[in-house]
Amino acid sequence: MDSSPATRREKVAWGLMGAVVTLVVAYVLWAFVGAIVVAIFLYYATRPVYRRLDARVSHPDWNATATLMLVGVPLLAVIGYGVLVGVQELDQFLSGADLQGYRSVLQPYVDVAELTDPGNLLGRVRDRLPGLLAVVTAAFFWVFRLFVIFLVAFYLLRDDRKIAGWFRDSLGDDHDVVVFLEGVDEDLAEIYVGNLATIGATTAIAVVTYYALNLVAPSGISIAYPFLLGLLTGVGTLIPAVGMKLIYVPYGALLLWQSVSGGGPLWFPVAFFVATFLVVDTVPDFFVRSYLSSGSISMGLMLIAYTFTPVAVGWYGIFLAPILAVLFVHFARYVFPNLVGDGAGGLVADGE
Repeated sequence: MDSSPATRREKVAWGLMGAVVTLVVAYVLWAFVGAIVVAIFLYYATRPVYRRLDARVSHPDWNATATLMLVGVPLLAVIGYGVLVGVQELDQFLSGADLQGYRSVLQPYVDVAELTDPGNLLGRVRDRLPGLLAVVTAAFFWVFRLFVIFLVAFYLLRDDRKIAGWFRDSLGDDHDVVVFLEGVDEDLAEIYVGNLATIGATTAIAVVTYYALNLVAPSGISIAYPFLLGLLTGVGTLIPAVGMKLIYVPYGALLLWQSVSGGGPLWFPVAFFVATFLVVDTVPDFFVRSYLSSGSISMGLMLIAYTFTPVAVGWYGIFLAPILAVLFVHFARYVFPNLVGDGAGGLVADGE
């Protein structure tokens, strides 16, 4: 190998140039970090469908487009609608329970939720016509974010194997960076497709169950916020065994107290407990979770990540949380011991 001073200077110069380019690219991408994080989620959520389609149809561009249009768009639409309805019901609950002080925390999101009411939207446009330009500008940026999301997800679906192949060719199959990223990729796929699918399935089952219970509820007692309760119950699946019970048991106790204190029938609180335990709790835990959810990341750590990350960074924290949790776990499990130890063996030896 040529190690002359001239060669070393060239490597240093190229290294500095690469560092500068990397910093500039990172600066540009940081402006769209939320959209990029959502794109990564969309990529992992739709990758199984894309790869099944790609195995049958030899047209990557068409396969990626069809996957995003047929799976990605409905998925983001359902998530977006669910968040809006959930926030709207939470705002109504805080308002009705005289918890006005807590509504200020939700104010940025409540304004978005109010847009789901067409009459309210017309009132806002009529009363705040001078601010219409700001509304149009905000809408433009959200549309542009959606464009970035689907653009990044499209190229990740189409070229992920090329990117992985470039890493392996450049560093070698057994290089620590390759092993580290492969482990991160496996866990992110399991979390995004597994745990989030479990939350989604549980939420859907809970919401349908609670709306069905309201159809037969006696007068004077019902489930006040079925969508919000179903959403919270779904999120509760992040805590194994007891997570959902922390949500529906106190609410069932509230229904029981309302029936007893108001002289109402007791069969509805009992029906709530039985239906929730059998249909919402048992079915997802024994069937849905066994098919969809797996992986080596602690559910406790995932719950902490899902709780703190959105508060720290904003709306896209719900999608960023799994990435941070997986990177932290893999670094602590495989990289840190090598840094503080003698460094022998590498990630392959330690990880197997």
